[in-house]
Amino acid sequence: MLTLNWNVFWIVFNLIVLFFLLKIFLFKPIKNIMDKRTELIQGEIDSAETKNREAGELKDKYEASLSSAKEESAQIVSNAKDRANVQYDQIVDKANADAKQIMEQAHKTAELDREQLMRSAQSELADVAMAAAVKLIGESVNDESNRAMLDRYLAGEGSDR
Repeated sequence: MLTLNWNVFWIVFNLIVLFFLLKIFLFKPIKNIMDKRTELIQGEIDSAETKNREAGELKDKYEASLSSAKEESAQIVSNAKDRANVQYDQIVDKANADAKQIMEQAHKTAELDREQLMRSAQSELADVAMAAAVKLIGESVNDESNRAMLDRYLAGEGSDR
């Protein structure tokens, strides 16, 4: 039959008591430490994810502002080129106008010089012709009438050319 040995009963009883004592004094503190450690690790992971997300947002903002700055600098360069081209065109137009004015002035001056030279030449030619006529004729009939007649002749010849 079954005889129970009291030793077996006390061994089982001691094991159960030992299990509850270990559970209360060993497993609970270890579980609490492990839960705290898990919470700490999870907090660090959450913090790292948050910082990673913030860094990504900052990176996107930086890239957007960099792109905007590049577009703005390209626009500034384009505007500067346009202003330079306009200024270049204005300078060229002014230079052309000045050159045209100088050419017109030179033509006027040359025309005036030619006319003055022609008058001077006519006057000298008239004086030489008068001197030659006086020598041929030997006397001067009327200096003024001869000069007027010679001027009319030279004016007629000058207009034929």
